Amino acid sequence: MTEKKPKPIIFAEALDEGVNSAFASLRNEIMKDGALSSKDKAIVGLACAVAIRCDTCVEFHKKVAKMAGVTREEMLEAAAIGGLVRLGSGFATASIILDD
Repeated sequence: MTEKKPKPIIFAEALDEGVNSAFASLRNEIMKDGALSSKDKAIVGLACAVAIRCDTCVEFHKKVAKMAGVTREEMLEAAAIGGLVRLGSGFATASIILDD
């Protein structure tokens, strides 16, 4: 079975192969081991994907997390943090109603 490419990659390739290559290089540079391990970065990426409510991003970062050795339980906790962040931003936006 052929794996379907994520939509951002399809879009970058449609623009220009150089764009896709640059995006992949940036992603690889950011996600490599540094002060945070690549596993930790995969967990953060998954939480962020949940927080911005991007289904394609969640699918991609779930795959990356699995490849980095992130457990299902770690993914669930990361997703819960992302959901909590989103709830907070929703409340922050809703508080505009109180500005009178």
